[in-house]
Amino acid sequence: MMDTAEKLEVLRETFSDKLELEGIVGKLLEAALSQNRLQLHRYEQDLRSFEERFGMDSESLYRRFESGELGDAMDFFEWSGLYEMRKDLLLKVHRIEAVL
Repeated sequence: MMDTAEKLEVLRETFSDKLELEGIVGKLLEAALSQNRLQLHRYEQDLRSFEERFGMDSESLYRRFESGELGDAMDFFEWSGLYEMRKDLLLKVHRIEAVL
């Protein structure tokens, strides 16, 4: 089975026209961006649910949880994890947007 680098090389060979290859890669990035935005929307809905339940914005929660102020309730671990995943996904979205 080919690794990703080998597959990319096959694409380069198959689409020797640089603009054509850029178009294909652009479409792949657009599809990834669309999927990431959809997931981001889900994360934000889940975070809003926690924020409403606990009357605190996610940034404040994260800061207080990391400093140990909120204890070890499973809800706070879940909220914190969602917040971190959202931050990571936002970075990916921004990175893709920057190259499109």
